[in-house]
Amino acid sequence: MIWIVTDHRSTRELLIPLIIAKGYQVAAIECGDELLKRIQFQMPVLMVVDCGLPDSFDLIAKVRNEPRSRSVPIVMFTRADEDLREKAILKGADAYVPKGSMDWAELLVEIHRFAGPPPASDET
Repeated sequence: MIWIVTDHRSTRELLIPLIIAKGYQVAAIECGDELLKRIQFQMPVLMVVDCGLPDSFDLIAKVRNEPRSRSVPIVMFTRADEDLREKAILKGADAYVPKGSMDWAELLVEIHRFAGPPPASDET
């Protein structure tokens, strides 16, 4: 399961079907508090976190401080034009994707890199 963490409904509505179409299972998480509660009970194979969340960088640091979630890959993305790559990596993200000039292709590459190939479907 891949968790998409963003408070922007429009971003979720674009991203989730795109990732599902690639064969992955996806869950939407709207805020950092929800993410921190959820990691107490289940763990994703990958977290994709929007830098636009009010607490995004603190959230990443908290995820990295939790023993259960410490090794879960985190890809951060942003719609902002500013380059936050260094800050994202220093806080514990495994990758950073600026959305400014992308069509989600770069994000899909990072998802595949960290989550691996999608699970095989039952169709033959």
